[in-house]
Amino acid sequence: MAPASPAHPRSARVRRHHQPRVLRCGDLVLDESRWTVHRAGTLVDLSPTEFRLLACLLRDQGSVLTRAELLERVWGRGYTGQPQVVETYVSYLRRKLHRLGPPLIHTRRGVGYMLRDPGLS
Repeated sequence: MAPASPAHPRSARVRRHHQPRVLRCGDLVLDESRWTVHRAGTLVDLSPTEFRLLACLLRDQGSVLTRAELLERVWGRGYTGQPQVVETYVSYLRRKLHRLGPPLIHTRRGVGYMLRDPGLS
């Protein structure tokens, strides 16, 4: 077996796993390794579900994600509860994030939700 070197694929996987994953949109910063969210420099307290939903929106910022996509990615394929849970959690996020700055989460009626940097509008 080849020794682990910077060019070795397994080494790259290990390095990638240990690198901090920070997602940004305008003044919003989500650090997946520390499980923290800051907006305009202020720490935002989120539930685990709110955090996962925000991370999902951040990973695909600028793209509209449907309710079905968000249900599967955040709550999992086996989720059998009410699909309106997406709207509920989006409203929780809006309440917590939008009081600290301009709106980031936008609704596309009949389609889904999108996170967009207000500076790029």
